[in-house]
Amino acid sequence: MKKHHMKAKLSLLFLALLLVLAACSGNNAATPQPSDPPENENKTEAPPAEEEKEPEEPEVNLGGREVRISQWWDAEPKGDSVADELARERIANVEKKYNVKISYLNTEYWSTSEKLSASVMANDPFAEIVRVPDGFIWGLMNGGFLTPLNDYTAASRMSDEMIEAMKFGGDTVYGLEGWFNDNESGVYYNKRLFKEAGLKNPQELMEEDNWNWAAMVDAAKKLTVDNNGDGKPDQYGLAGAHYVMSEMMIASNGGRIYDESTSKVMFDAPESMEALNLLHSLYNEHKVVKENEGNDWEDPAKYFAEGIIAMYPGGLWEIEGRIVDKMKDEWGYVYFPKGPKADAYLDRLGGTETVVIPKGVKDPEVMVKIWAELTDFDNWEENRRLSLENILPDETSVANAMNDNGEARRVFGGRFGGLGIKDHLDSVTEKFLTGETTPATGIAQVVGPAQAAVEKVLSGEIDDEKEEEAGGEG
Repeated sequence: MKKHHMKAKLSLLFLALLLVLAACSGNNAATPQPSDPPENENKTEAPPAEEEKEPEEPEVNLGGREVRISQWWDAEPKGDSVADELARERIANVEKKYNVKISYLNTEYWSTSEKLSASVMANDPFAEIVRVPDGFIWGLMNGGFLTPLNDYTAASRMSDEMIEAMKFGGDTVYGLEGWFNDNESGVYYNKRLFKEAGLKNPQELMEEDNWNWAAMVDAAKKLTVDNNGDGKPDQYGLAGAHYVMSEMMIASNGGRIYDESTSKVMFDAPESMEALNLLHSLYNEHKVVKENEGNDWEDPAKYFAEGIIAMYPGGLWEIEGRIVDKMKDEWGYVYFPKGPKADAYLDRLGGTETVVIPKGVKDPEVMVKIWAELTDFDNWEENRRLSLENILPDETSVANAMNDNGEARRVFGGRFGGLGIKDHLDSVTEKFLTGETTPATGIAQVVGPAQAAVEKVLSGEIDDEKEEEAGGEG
């Protein structure tokens, strides 16, 4: 009997223990569970975990306010192209989202800076978003006419690299821009002339990693020939404007015309002088640059189209109107060759054209968001490639223009547009054409005056003169 009672007590205790464990399990106690419950046993599945939602952007209602966007052309999309249709769709979305009315102002190029500064001084900015012509940002920035944008860069959708590029001479962001290309200029070359001479063309040299200054000079010398036997060349290795080639050569050697971080003219830096010495030698020692016949800007592209020069350094934007449909021979496009002090193919960025928000504009962060949402960031690369495929002769040239191999870089921190610098440099390189001066002598004469011009602009003075360089090729 004792054994039977003991057994009964143990059974009761065991049952009680099971009940306690079951209760604990129901209260999320960490108790072992059967690993494989029977297939037909009813079971309750845990509810799926809720996905973390990004915080919703607070609604902004500007009460039907007009947002004016100033450029020096009629930027309103009125055509029936796909691009214009998409642009109109973006405008409609922005107008609905922020309760605004987008309007475009066509402001005369040379009047933009004066109009912006005068309206800010009157506490009535003439537009909320303004594209400022090349060179004028320095005077506007240092005169206190622009809104600093550092607090709003997250809303701009600009890449980190572009944000850095929109800092002018310091750590403050003053500009907005939707484009960024690592190379906007390079060398166009005539495939026929290289083939007839039995020479490797620039593309082949680039693929061998041998496309450098020495290779360009060697090719230019061999391709400057007298075909008709009259004692002077009728075919040349190169053609170009001295004021364009000087910029490209300085940049390709890792040099700068101007250093934004120190506000110093850099004509006389070793990298720059090496480039200017090369330019001087092309005209005077090697004599491989075809002389222009009255128009330094138009003639070189014309010579290239006619097939009488082998290489033409120029910008991608020149293709339409200057090369396409005018070029008689097969041609290609490559990076500008590397200088001795460069570790990559380097392209200059001398211009300062950008988009700004005038000081005193209300809701600047919202203006930045509006600008970003009106800009077709998502299709920028695709649109650019499609555009280049329409005007460049082959896929290799397109790949170079798009910098598909990542070997080209832009030289930032040396934007000189509007600082009064370039005229001084050009006055020296113009004399290279006739051998009237050497780089050492000429540059020594202009460094001081060029530096004085910089300091005048950076003091906040706005020069109303229509300087050639402020709207130049840049």
